[in-house]
Amino acid sequence: MKRHTLLTFLTLVLISGGTALAQSNQLRGKVRAPNGVTVNNAIVELRVGGSAMIAQTVTRNDGDFAFTGLATGEYEIAVTMAGYEPVVQMARFNQSGRMDFSEVINMEILIRPKKEILPSAPGTNFAQDVPKPARLAYEKAAARMRDGKPEEAVAALREAIANFNDYFDAHFALGKELFREGKDDEALEALERARQINDRQDSVYHIFGLIMLKQGKFAVAEYAFREATRLNGNSAAAHFYHAQALIELAVRGNDQRQLNTDLGAADKELDLAWETSEKRLTAVYLQRARIHETRGQKEAAAVDLESYLKAEPEAKNGATIRAAIAKLRGANK
Repeated sequence: MKRHTLLTFLTLVLISGGTALAQSNQLRGKVRAPNGVTVNNAIVELRVGGSAMIAQTVTRNDGDFAFTGLATGEYEIAVTMAGYEPVVQMARFNQSGRMDFSEVINMEILIRPKKEILPSAPGTNFAQDVPKPARLAYEKAAARMRDGKPEEAVAALREAIANFNDYFDAHFALGKELFREGKDDEALEALERARQINDRQDSVYHIFGLIMLKQGKFAVAEYAFREATRLNGNSAAAHFYHAQALIELAVRGNDQRQLNTDLGAADKELDLAWETSEKRLTAVYLQRARIHETRGQKEAAAVDLESYLKAEPEAKNGATIRAAIAKLRGANK
Protein backbone atom coordinates (compact mmCIF):
# COMPACT_ATOMS: atom_id res chain seq x y z
CA MET A 1 0.00 0.00 0.00
CA LYS A 2 1.33 3.44 -0.87
CA ARG A 3 2.42 5.37 2.21
CA HIS A 4 0.87 8.83 2.59
CA THR A 5 1.87 11.65 4.88
CA LEU A 6 -1.53 11.11 6.46
CA LEU A 7 -1.64 7.85 8.44
CA THR A 8 -4.90 6.27 7.32
CA PHE A 9 -6.20 2.75 7.53
CA LEU A 10 -9.29 1.79 5.59
CA THR A 11 -11.09 -1.38 6.57
CA LEU A 12 -13.99 -2.42 4.38
CA VAL A 13 -16.54 -4.58 6.15
CA LEU A 14 -19.57 -6.05 4.43
CA ILE A 15 -22.51 -6.43 6.77
CA SER A 16 -25.38 -8.63 5.71
CA GLY A 17 -28.85 -7.37 6.59
CA GLY A 18 -32.03 -8.39 4.88
CA THR A 19 -33.82 -5.17 5.78
CA ALA A 20 -30.96 -2.76 5.00
CA LEU A 21 -31.65 0.13 2.67
CA ALA A 22 -29.58 0.94 -0.41
CA GLN A 23 -28.27 4.17 1.11
CA SER A 24 -27.16 2.66 4.45
CA ASN A 25 -23.36 2.86 4.19
CA GLN A 26 -21.46 4.11 7.22
CA LEU A 27 -18.19 5.98 7.64
CA ARG A 28 -16.53 5.86 11.05
CA GLY A 29 -13.24 7.33 12.12
CA LYS A 30 -10.88 8.49 14.83
CA VAL A 31 -8.66 11.58 14.80
CA ARG A 32 -5.23 11.44 16.46
CA ALA A 33 -2.23 13.71 16.99
CA PRO A 34 1.27 12.48 15.95
CA ASN A 35 1.95 11.24 19.48
CA GLY A 36 -1.06 8.93 19.25
CA VAL A 37 -3.31 10.95 21.55
CA THR A 38 -6.90 11.19 20.33
CA VAL A 39 -8.14 14.66 19.41
CA ASN A 40 -11.56 15.78 20.60
CA ASN A 41 -13.42 18.85 19.30
CA ALA A 42 -11.98 18.66 15.79
CA ILE A 43 -14.41 19.69 13.05
CA VAL A 44 -15.03 16.90 10.53
CA GLU A 45 -16.74 17.74 7.23
CA LEU A 46 -18.10 15.24 4.73
CA ARG A 47 -17.96 16.42 1.12
CA VAL A 48 -18.89 14.93 -2.23
CA GLY A 49 -16.13 14.82 -4.83
CA GLY A 50 -14.33 17.95 -3.64
CA SER A 51 -17.42 20.15 -3.90
CA ALA A 52 -20.23 20.85 -1.47
CA MET A 53 -20.25 19.89 2.19
CA ILE A 54 -23.12 17.50 2.91
CA ALA A 55 -22.59 16.83 6.62
CA GLN A 56 -20.52 18.05 9.53
CA THR A 57 -19.75 16.86 13.04
CA VAL A 58 -17.25 17.30 15.88
CA THR A 59 -15.09 14.63 17.51
CA ARG A 60 -16.32 14.47 21.10
CA ASN A 61 -15.39 11.14 22.70
CA ASP A 62 -11.89 9.71 22.21
CA GLY A 63 -11.53 11.45 18.85
CA ASP A 64 -14.38 9.49 17.26
CA PHE A 65 -16.70 10.64 14.47
CA ALA A 66 -19.30 8.93 12.28
CA PHE A 67 -21.52 9.56 9.26
CA THR A 68 -24.37 7.20 8.38
CA GLY A 69 -26.94 6.69 5.65
CA LEU A 70 -24.43 7.32 2.85
CA ALA A 71 -24.93 6.37 -0.78
CA THR A 72 -22.36 4.47 -2.84
CA GLY A 73 -19.65 6.75 -4.22
CA GLU A 74 -16.53 8.75 -3.36
CA TYR A 75 -16.35 11.21 -0.45
CA GLU A 76 -13.88 13.66 1.02
CA ILE A 77 -13.39 13.84 4.77
CA ALA A 78 -11.89 17.19 5.83
CA VAL A 79 -10.61 17.59 9.39
CA THR A 80 -9.78 21.00 10.88
CA MET A 81 -8.73 21.99 14.37
CA ALA A 82 -7.34 25.24 15.73
CA GLY A 83 -3.55 24.97 15.95
CA TYR A 84 -3.34 22.02 13.52
CA GLU A 85 -2.82 21.72 9.78
CA PRO A 86 -6.08 20.90 7.93
CA VAL A 87 -6.29 17.39 6.51
CA VAL A 88 -8.37 15.96 3.66
CA GLN A 89 -8.74 12.21 3.12
CA MET A 90 -10.67 10.28 0.47
CA ALA A 91 -13.01 7.36 1.07
CA ARG A 92 -15.08 5.38 -1.41
CA PHE A 93 -18.00 3.00 -1.02
CA ASN A 94 -17.72 0.38 -3.75
CA GLN A 95 -20.89 -1.64 -3.37
CA SER A 96 -23.52 -1.22 -6.06
CA GLY A 97 -26.31 -0.40 -3.63
CA ARG A 98 -27.78 -3.92 -3.28
CA MET A 99 -30.70 -4.00 -0.91
CA ASP A 100 -29.17 -6.72 1.28
CA PHE A 101 -25.72 -5.18 1.88
CA SER A 102 -24.24 -2.09 3.46
CA GLU A 103 -20.62 -1.06 3.68
CA VAL A 104 -18.67 0.35 6.61
CA ILE A 105 -15.42 2.26 6.24
CA ASN A 106 -13.29 2.66 9.35
CA MET A 107 -10.52 5.24 9.16
CA GLU A 108 -7.88 6.73 11.41
CA ILE A 109 -6.72 10.26 10.60
CA LEU A 110 -3.55 11.93 11.80
CA ILE A 111 -3.44 15.71 12.15
CA ARG A 112 -0.19 17.58 12.72
CA PRO A 113 0.37 20.80 14.70
CA LYS A 114 1.04 23.92 12.67
CA LYS A 115 4.72 24.70 12.42
CA GLU A 116 4.29 28.28 13.57
CA ILE A 117 1.52 29.52 15.80
CA LEU A 118 1.76 33.20 16.64
CA PRO A 119 1.29 33.69 20.39
CA SER A 120 -0.93 36.72 19.96
CA ALA A 121 -3.31 37.56 22.74
CA PRO A 122 -7.05 36.94 22.35
CA GLY A 123 -8.76 39.88 20.70
CA THR A 124 -5.59 41.13 19.03
CA ASN A 125 -6.32 42.86 15.73
CA PHE A 126 -5.33 40.96 12.62
CA ALA A 127 -3.31 43.23 10.31
CA GLN A 128 -2.86 42.64 6.59
CA ASP A 129 -1.11 44.47 3.79
CA VAL A 130 -4.10 44.77 1.47
CA PRO A 131 -3.62 45.81 -2.18
CA LYS A 132 -5.26 49.12 -3.00
CA PRO A 133 -7.90 47.77 -5.47
CA ALA A 134 -9.10 45.29 -2.86
CA ARG A 135 -9.18 47.92 -0.15
CA LEU A 136 -11.16 50.33 -2.32
CA ALA A 137 -13.69 47.62 -3.14
CA TYR A 138 -14.05 46.82 0.57
CA GLU A 139 -14.61 50.49 1.40
CA LYS A 140 -17.23 50.62 -1.34
CA ALA A 141 -18.96 47.61 0.21
CA ALA A 142 -19.00 49.31 3.62
CA ALA A 143 -20.59 52.41 2.08
CA ARG A 144 -23.25 50.30 0.34
CA MET A 145 -24.09 48.59 3.64
CA ARG A 146 -24.54 51.97 5.32
CA ASP A 147 -26.82 53.00 2.47
CA GLY A 148 -28.96 49.89 2.88
CA LYS A 149 -27.92 48.32 -0.43
CA PRO A 150 -26.94 44.76 0.55
CA GLU A 151 -26.79 43.32 -2.97
CA GLU A 152 -24.33 45.98 -4.08
CA ALA A 153 -22.37 45.48 -0.87
CA VAL A 154 -22.04 41.74 -1.50
CA ALA A 155 -20.92 42.39 -5.07
CA ALA A 156 -18.25 44.81 -3.83
CA LEU A 157 -17.03 42.34 -1.22
CA ARG A 158 -16.70 39.65 -3.87
CA GLU A 159 -14.73 42.15 -5.95
CA ALA A 160 -12.43 42.81 -3.00
CA ILE A 161 -11.86 39.08 -2.57
CA ALA A 162 -11.20 38.65 -6.31
CA ASN A 163 -8.46 41.25 -5.99
CA PHE A 164 -7.01 39.72 -2.82
CA ASN A 165 -8.14 36.19 -1.99
CA ASP A 166 -6.58 36.26 1.49
CA TYR A 167 -8.54 39.35 2.54
CA PHE A 168 -9.80 38.36 5.99
CA ASP A 169 -12.06 41.39 6.57
CA ALA A 170 -13.76 40.91 3.20
CA HIS A 171 -14.43 37.20 3.72
CA PHE A 172 -15.71 37.85 7.24
CA ALA A 173 -17.94 40.75 6.19
CA LEU A 174 -19.28 38.66 3.32
CA GLY A 175 -20.09 35.81 5.68
CA LYS A 176 -21.93 38.16 8.05
CA GLU A 177 -23.95 39.74 5.26
CA LEU A 178 -24.88 36.39 3.69
CA PHE A 179 -25.94 35.12 7.11
CA ARG A 180 -28.11 38.20 7.59
CA GLU A 181 -29.76 37.44 4.24
CA GLY A 182 -30.43 33.83 5.24
CA LYS A 183 -27.95 32.36 2.76
CA ASP A 184 -26.41 30.04 5.31
CA ASP A 185 -24.42 27.72 3.03
CA GLU A 186 -22.74 30.61 1.26
CA ALA A 187 -22.13 32.31 4.59
CA LEU A 188 -20.42 29.19 5.93
CA GLU A 189 -18.09 29.08 2.94
CA ALA A 190 -17.07 32.70 3.48
CA LEU A 191 -16.63 32.24 7.22
CA GLU A 192 -14.56 29.08 6.77
CA ARG A 193 -12.25 30.94 4.40
CA ALA A 194 -11.96 33.75 6.95
CA ARG A 195 -11.12 31.20 9.65
CA GLN A 196 -8.43 29.65 7.47
CA ILE A 197 -6.80 33.07 7.10
CA ASN A 198 -7.12 34.03 10.78
CA ASP A 199 -8.27 31.42 13.28
CA ARG A 200 -7.94 33.74 16.29
CA GLN A 201 -10.97 35.94 15.66
CA ASP A 202 -13.76 35.03 18.06
CA SER A 203 -16.46 36.68 15.92
CA VAL A 204 -15.90 34.16 13.13
CA TYR A 205 -16.62 31.27 15.48
CA HIS A 206 -19.55 33.15 16.99
CA ILE A 207 -21.42 33.61 13.70
CA PHE A 208 -20.49 30.10 12.63
CA GLY A 209 -22.06 28.87 15.88
CA LEU A 210 -25.25 30.84 15.26
CA ILE A 211 -25.66 29.16 11.89
CA MET A 212 -25.08 25.74 13.43
CA LEU A 213 -27.72 26.46 16.09
CA LYS A 214 -30.14 27.52 13.39
CA GLN A 215 -29.49 24.29 11.48
CA GLY A 216 -29.81 22.11 14.57
CA LYS A 217 -26.16 21.01 14.49
CA PHE A 218 -25.67 21.45 18.19
CA ALA A 219 -22.39 19.57 18.64
CA VAL A 220 -20.69 21.79 16.08
CA ALA A 221 -22.35 24.88 17.57
CA GLU A 222 -21.04 23.93 21.03
CA TYR A 223 -17.52 23.66 19.65
CA ALA A 224 -17.79 26.98 17.82
CA PHE A 225 -19.04 28.94 20.84
CA ARG A 226 -16.45 27.29 23.09
CA GLU A 227 -13.76 28.54 20.73
CA ALA A 228 -15.36 31.99 20.71
CA THR A 229 -15.31 32.14 24.52
CA ARG A 230 -11.73 30.86 24.61
CA LEU A 231 -10.63 33.66 22.31
CA ASN A 232 -12.73 36.32 24.00
CA GLY A 233 -13.86 35.56 27.53
CA ASN A 234 -15.58 38.94 27.83
CA SER A 235 -18.32 38.19 25.30
CA ALA A 236 -21.60 37.74 27.17
CA ALA A 237 -23.35 36.59 23.99
CA ALA A 238 -20.77 33.87 23.30
CA HIS A 239 -21.11 32.49 26.84
CA PHE A 240 -24.89 32.60 26.53
CA TYR A 241 -25.04 30.76 23.22
CA HIS A 242 -22.44 28.26 24.37
CA ALA A 243 -24.77 27.47 27.27
CA GLN A 244 -27.70 27.13 24.88
CA ALA A 245 -25.81 24.68 22.68
CA LEU A 246 -24.84 22.61 25.73
CA ILE A 247 -28.47 22.51 26.87
CA GLU A 248 -29.62 21.41 23.41
CA LEU A 249 -27.09 18.57 23.49
CA ALA A 250 -28.16 17.57 26.99
CA VAL A 251 -31.90 17.37 26.30
CA ARG A 252 -31.31 15.27 23.17
CA GLY A 253 -28.78 12.85 24.64
CA ASN A 254 -29.35 9.40 26.11
CA ASP A 255 -26.30 9.27 28.39
CA GLN A 256 -27.24 10.48 31.89
CA ARG A 257 -23.65 11.17 32.86
CA GLN A 258 -23.05 13.25 29.72
CA LEU A 259 -26.34 15.05 30.34
CA ASN A 260 -25.20 16.04 33.83
CA THR A 261 -21.82 17.15 32.48
CA ASP A 262 -23.39 19.29 29.76
CA LEU A 263 -25.92 20.88 32.11
CA GLY A 264 -23.20 21.64 34.64
CA ALA A 265 -21.10 23.31 31.96
CA ALA A 266 -24.15 25.25 30.74
CA ASP A 267 -24.78 26.49 34.29
CA LYS A 268 -21.26 27.90 34.48
CA GLU A 269 -21.56 29.55 31.07
CA LEU A 270 -24.82 31.22 32.09
CA ASP A 271 -23.08 32.55 35.20
CA LEU A 272 -20.40 34.07 32.98
CA ALA A 273 -22.98 35.47 30.55
CA TRP A 274 -24.84 37.08 33.45
CA GLU A 275 -21.74 38.62 35.00
CA THR A 276 -20.11 39.83 31.76
CA SER A 277 -23.40 41.44 30.71
CA GLU A 278 -23.46 43.29 34.05
CA LYS A 279 -26.61 41.35 34.92
CA ARG A 280 -28.54 42.74 31.96
CA LEU A 281 -28.90 39.65 29.77
CA THR A 282 -32.33 38.61 31.02
CA ALA A 283 -32.61 35.70 28.58
CA VAL A 284 -30.31 33.88 31.01
CA TYR A 285 -33.41 33.26 33.16
CA LEU A 286 -35.07 31.37 30.30
CA GLN A 287 -32.11 29.06 29.77
CA ARG A 288 -31.77 28.47 33.51
CA ALA A 289 -35.42 27.44 33.55
CA ARG A 290 -34.66 24.84 30.87
CA ILE A 291 -31.81 23.45 32.97
CA HIS A 292 -33.99 23.20 36.08
CA GLU A 293 -36.86 21.61 34.16
CA THR A 294 -34.53 19.05 32.58
CA ARG A 295 -33.28 18.17 36.06
CA GLY A 296 -36.86 17.77 37.26
CA GLN A 297 -36.72 20.93 39.42
CA LYS A 298 -40.06 22.35 38.32
CA GLU A 299 -40.49 24.96 41.06
CA ALA A 300 -36.99 26.35 40.41
CA ALA A 301 -37.84 26.53 36.71
CA ALA A 302 -41.05 28.42 37.47
CA VAL A 303 -39.14 30.90 39.66
CA ASP A 304 -36.68 31.52 36.82
CA LEU A 305 -39.53 32.25 34.42
CA GLU A 306 -41.10 34.62 36.94
CA SER A 307 -37.77 36.41 37.29
CA TYR A 308 -37.67 36.85 33.53
CA LEU A 309 -41.18 38.36 33.44
CA LYS A 310 -40.28 40.67 36.31
CA ALA A 311 -37.24 41.88 34.36
CA GLU A 312 -39.17 42.03 31.06
CA PRO A 313 -42.78 42.95 31.94
CA GLU A 314 -43.59 43.86 28.33
CA ALA A 315 -42.15 40.66 26.85
CA LYS A 316 -44.00 39.62 23.68
CA ASN A 317 -43.89 35.98 24.78
CA GLY A 318 -45.30 36.84 28.21
CA ALA A 319 -48.53 34.87 27.78
CA THR A 320 -46.62 31.76 26.70
CA ILE A 321 -44.28 32.04 29.67
CA ARG A 322 -47.13 32.49 32.15
CA ALA A 323 -48.78 29.37 30.71
CA ALA A 324 -45.48 27.49 31.15
CA ILE A 325 -45.29 28.63 34.80
CA ALA A 326 -48.81 27.38 35.42
CA LYS A 327 -48.01 24.03 33.85
CA LEU A 328 -44.85 23.65 35.88
CA ARG A 329 -46.86 24.22 39.05
CA GLY A 330 -49.63 21.87 37.99
CA ALA A 331 -52.23 24.59 37.54
CA ASN A 332 -52.57 24.04 33.81
CA LYS A 333 -55.05 21.23 33.25
